[in-house]
Amino acid sequence: MRAPRPVILVALITSICLMGDAALYVLLPSRLEVFAVTPTGAGLILGVNRFIRILSNGWASSAYERFGFFKPFAFSIGLAAITTLSYGLTKGFWALFIAHGVWGIAWSLIRMGGYLAVIENSKSGNTGQLMGFLQSFSRGGSLIAVIGGGFIADYSGAGNAFLVLGIITIFAFGLLPFVSFSGKLGADSSVQANLETTNVIISRMWFIRNLYFVAFVAWMIVAGLVVSTAGYLVRMIVGEEAVILGFVVGVGTLSGLLVSIRWFGDLTLGPISGYISDRLGRHVVIMGSLSVIGIALTTVAILPIVWVVIPSFTLIFFSSTGLLVSLNASIAVVAPPKHRMKILGRYATFSDAGSGIGPIFALPMVANLGFSWSYGLGAAVILVALTIFVMAFRAYSVNDALGSKE
Repeated sequence: MRAPRPVILVALITSICLMGDAALYVLLPSRLEVFAVTPTGAGLILGVNRFIRILSNGWASSAYERFGFFKPFAFSIGLAAITTLSYGLTKGFWALFIAHGVWGIAWSLIRMGGYLAVIENSKSGNTGQLMGFLQSFSRGGSLIAVIGGGFIADYSGAGNAFLVLGIITIFAFGLLPFVSFSGKLGADSSVQANLETTNVIISRMWFIRNLYFVAFVAWMIVAGLVVSTAGYLVRMIVGEEAVILGFVVGVGTLSGLLVSIRWFGDLTLGPISGYISDRLGRHVVIMGSLSVIGIALTTVAILPIVWVVIPSFTLIFFSSTGLLVSLNASIAVVAPPKHRMKILGRYATFSDAGSGIGPIFALPMVANLGFSWSYGLGAAVILVALTIFVMAFRAYSVNDALGSKE
C-alpha cells in the first residue's frame, strides 16, 4: 500500500533534518582535534539533546495544539538548519553543546509532526504500517549523511561537510507547502475513542501508562544497554580482531557492523513490522518482540561468545524495530483525541528518558557486574515489562469490550 502524500513528504523532510545530527555522531568522535573538544566533552555534547527533549517534548505538543501543524513544523526545520550549520561554523565545547541542545528542541517538534502526519492521514487498520514507513524513510537520511558526510569530511574537512548538510536542510522548506492535511488537529478522524464508562476510562489510562513504561524500558535496554556496550562486549570476547568467514576483522569494524544491523532493521523492516501489527494486532507484535528480546538477552548472558552474540544482537535489533513501530501506533490509536497531543508528548518523554539514562548506567554496570549479570538483569527488566503489559492489555480489552456493549 502506498503511503499518503503528506506522510511521504513529512518523512522526507524528517530524513533531511536528521542528516546533521547523524553526521555529528560520526564526525565529532573521530575528529576531536578539529572541533577542539575532549572525549568527555564529546560525550556530553552528543548526550545533551536527549535530556533537553525530556523538557521540550511537552512544550512541542502544546505548540502543535496551539498553532496547528505548519508553524511549529516550519520552526523545527529552521532550527535543524541552524544547528547543522553551527556544527560547521563553530568550534569548542560550549558552542557545540548549545547547538546540539537546540537540536533536541527541533527533534521534539519534528518527531511530533511525524506522529501527527500519520494520525491525521491514517485509515482504519493501517496506522502501524504508516508509522513503520515514517521510521524507515526517516532513517534513510541518517544513512546518507553518515556516508556522504564522512566522504566530504575526508576530502574537504568536517566543517564543510556540515555546511553542505545545512544547506540541504534549508531546501526542506521547499517541500512544506505541498504538505496538506484533510483533518484538524485533535479531530477524531481515524481513531475512534470509546470512553462511555468509568471502567473503560480507568483501564485505558492504565494501558496508556503501561505503553509509557514499555517505551522507557525498550529504549533503555536496546539503545542503552545493548548499543552502548556492543563495542565493549566485542572487545572483551574477541580482543583486537577476529576471523569471520576467513577474513580478519578489527574490533572497531566488527562493532560497527554489529550496531549497523539496527539501522538496517529500521530501514527495511519498519513498514513490514507495521503491516504485521495492523493485521495480527499491535499487542501481538509487542508481546512477541519483548519475548524475543528477553530470550536473546538471556542467551548472551549465558553464552557470551561471538557466534552467539551476533545472531542474538540481530534478533534484538530486528525485534526492537517491530516493538517501537507497534508502540508508536498503539499510543496513537489508544490516546483519546481530546488529550492526544499531551499523551504523545509524555510518551516521547519516557522514550527519551530511557535512551538518555540507559547509556549512563550500562557501562558502569557491565564493568562492575560483568556481562552475564548485566544482560541477565536486562532480560529480567524486559520480563517485568512484558508481564505488566499483558495484564494492562487484558484489562483494557475486557473493559473496552464491555463498555462498547452498553
